[in-house]
Amino acid sequence: MYKKRFTGILVRNLILMAIPQIIILAALIFTVMNTRNHKNVSTYEMDDLTQQEAFYIGDMRNVIFMPEKLSYAGFDNVADDEKMGSYYFAYKDGKVYFFILNNESAKKADRGEYSKMKFRIVRDKPTTEHIMNEYIESLGLQGASMDGTGSIYIMDQLKYPEMWIIALKIMHYLLVTALLALLLYLLIACRLPSITRQARSLKKYGKVKAVITSLDRELRKKLLYKNGNIYVTESYLIVEYISKVDVVLLDDVRYISKNIIEGKKKRRFQLTLSNVEKMYFEMFIDDEQTIDDVIYYIRGEE
Repeated sequence: MYKKRFTGILVRNLILMAIPQIIILAALIFTVMNTRNHKNVSTYEMDDLTQQEAFYIGDMRNVIFMPEKLSYAGFDNVADDEKMGSYYFAYKDGKVYFFILNNESAKKADRGEYSKMKFRIVRDKPTTEHIMNEYIESLGLQGASMDGTGSIYIMDQLKYPEMWIIALKIMHYLLVTALLALLLYLLIACRLPSITRQARSLKKYGKVKAVITSLDRELRKKLLYKNGNIYVTESYLIVEYISKVDVVLLDDVRYISKNIIEGKKKRRFQLTLSNVEKMYFEMFIDDEQTIDDVIYYIRGEE
């Protein structure tokens, strides 16, 4: 027989209540990890603009790339009358590649300052063709064909999902931290069950550790009656559930009553223990004999 029976109840309930939380946290971590590993939120190093199409087709569209030289294309990206960024282009091996830079990066590009930037590769043939046609007209070459000269893809800094990637990263760390904190709490609480929420409800009977020790001793040496989750000892009535443990100090009980509650399908029985000055307790049981047995052992008489 387990020497610390009430302590065992607290530890068992703690573990049973923690299991669903652990499963939920583990499932959320697994989901976030899978999402972070998805190509839509993964970022890849791109070394050369000629890799642009291959990266797009391979669904590796979030890239880090360092442009060498960019020229302003004469167009801005505007939303709700607010300038969000500007179009730039670069030449590479006889082909024109297009970029959309945010306002800060555009200022640096105008000063000739370049560093690694994060882009989303988007396919936008109408926009790139429009820019190319405007460029041709500016050279006075109306009607000239430059098919294949301009890329149909745009390196778009504005569409890079920076906030979504950061949010997933933070969410991942928070969930892992929560799981580790829960496991640490379980480890400590299993060694010191007096810190659990269920144990703290015993403060009304004195120091929690002392009350737990008393309950362990009562269940081990002074148990009068046990039926399922109900225990009656010389000093306590204990009713255990997964989410809580009800403990009633029998010295506080002044009135005991049994009530019959008629339901649509079956009747239930209500046991009420009360003391106007100190306490009120009730529980519902389907079996009348159990109610009678509990009352008998609490009163010590038939």
